[in-house]
Amino acid sequence: MRGFAALAAGAALVLAGCEVSTIGAAGPAAADQAKADARAAQRDAVKAAVDDLAGQEAIAYRSQLRNDAGELVDLALNVTKNGTTYGAVGVGGQVVNVVEADGKPYLSAPPAYWKTQGVNDGQAEEYGKRWMFVEQSDLPLRASQVLTPREIRNALYDASLGIDQLADPVKTRLADGSEAYELTLPKGKLVISAAQPHRVVSFDAGLVEGVGKAFGAGTTVTPGGLTGDALAQFKNGLGGAVDAFAQAFDYAAELVVLVDGNDLQCQTSGSCTSTIKVRNSVTGDAARVSSVRVVAKADVSAPELGSQTCTAEATAAPNSVVDVPCTVRFNVPNRTASYQVTSMPSATGEAIAAVDVGAIKQKIEAEFATLGG
Repeated sequence: MRGFAALAAGAALVLAGCEVSTIGAAGPAAADQAKADARAAQRDAVKAAVDDLAGQEAIAYRSQLRNDAGELVDLALNVTKNGTTYGAVGVGGQVVNVVEADGKPYLSAPPAYWKTQGVNDGQAEEYGKRWMFVEQSDLPLRASQVLTPREIRNALYDASLGIDQLADPVKTRLADGSEAYELTLPKGKLVISAAQPHRVVSFDAGLVEGVGKAFGAGTTVTPGGLTGDALAQFKNGLGGAVDAFAQAFDYAAELVVLVDGNDLQCQTSGSCTSTIKVRNSVTGDAARVSSVRVVAKADVSAPELGSQTCTAEATAAPNSVVDVPCTVRFNVPNRTASYQVTSMPSATGEAIAAVDVGAIKQKIEAEFATLGG
């Protein structure tokens, strides 16, 4: 009996030892599991939020630009799931308007922007007055390639994988009082609403290839789906821009403009007309050009009368010659005399893009009908 009792007591001691060991390990294990659950919840929120973007028919990307006066300017760039784009981005402190329609890119920007692209002052002023038909490589941002709902979903999800996998999720409070996950990633921050339905609150432009260069890597971009009236406004704004394409210059056209002759005729009244013969040559794809806007200038002078300058415009067919008359008037003394008058002509030209505005607008109408706009 004593042996049995001793064995039972020994067993009790062993069991008690095991129980103490188990209790000691339970605290850290529970804490680790809680952290793992929090990280999993953050991952799930990110995936749900970017998947929500992928399901949108069109997205507005909102940002702000600080202008030369130090004021913040609100900008919005709208992109459909098919890549049709209309809106503005801030590039180097300048507001640049962008359109991608029917697979073709167009830009409208102030003269200061064109000067940064190597355009001379006179041309930059003209470019700043109208839309420009450009090449894809001339766009500050190829939104149709990187900002469609599907592409932004993939870009932001891939960026989110760069988070420190062992770091605890960080939450921040939004202006409306709700909570959001704030992911600090190698190229910027991604903010996701914590409550369901999860959405992408904002992202730093540097997270998406090409977007950082256009917006500025540190610029905060707020994406949001477009439906109903907002989608209709997108379509109407785009249509208004397309109407102006009838006078768009072709930025990429290879155009040569030369003075091919100059006929100077003067009247006794002091009126002198230089008829400047201007030849233009379009190389490459001439079908891109509907016509050529020619600006002729004449510096007309006479030693006894001084000098006068005139300019005149004309529209010419591609690869043609056009006569451009340009007239100045001298104050001639009321006496019999003769004067030696000379005229020094020059000319510049711009290729006007061959754009079928009606056809583009029909395609826009058809696309937006499928989007619900």
